[in-house]
Amino acid sequence: MPLIYLNTAATITGLTRRTLWRYIKDGRLHPVEESGSGKARLDLGEALALCGAQLDSDEEALVLAADAGEPEAQCDLGVWLLERERPKAARDWFRLAARAGHADAMCWLGRDLLLGEGGAPDQAEGMRWLHQAAALELPLAVELVTTLLGADGEQVRASGDRQALRALLDAVERRVLLGALEATA
Repeated sequence: MPLIYLNTAATITGLTRRTLWRYIKDGRLHPVEESGSGKARLDLGEALALCGAQLDSDEEALVLAADAGEPEAQCDLGVWLLERERPKAARDWFRLAARAGHADAMCWLGRDLLLGEGGAPDQAEGMRWLHQAAALELPLAVELVTTLLGADGEQVRASGDRQALRALLDAVERRVLLGALEATA
């Protein structure tokens, strides 16, 4: 079975790093040290067995690619985690991919920071990531920044009403998606 880093194992299993270390100490997990790096990795199947989880072949490939540091896979893993209602873990993966220059991840991270779904909200940081994605000409990010800096966007952000902000972001996303669909039809 493939090997993954401890942080990835924590993400996939939903167990904390502390719990995983406890399982290593009591012999339920058997880390494999990478030659020369001094870093331990865990058998993916062994980690999944601890929590009774299973991954299909596409999910396993996604986890392995994200674990290997591929920004697109890291972003996709963040979306996968959002679908499983784990926004805190998703934020971590979006941040990794965003720092590697992945525009979609920057946009996801910006949205998360604005809404505070994966942790404390941070409007300044959220806007910074959206600006970076817009600078890379990601159409959704361009529209989000334009809307959020407009009068309505400023008013909603200043109000602190997260539900209204979510509705505004969702409306922009729908508009951009429908525009993209119409352009390709």
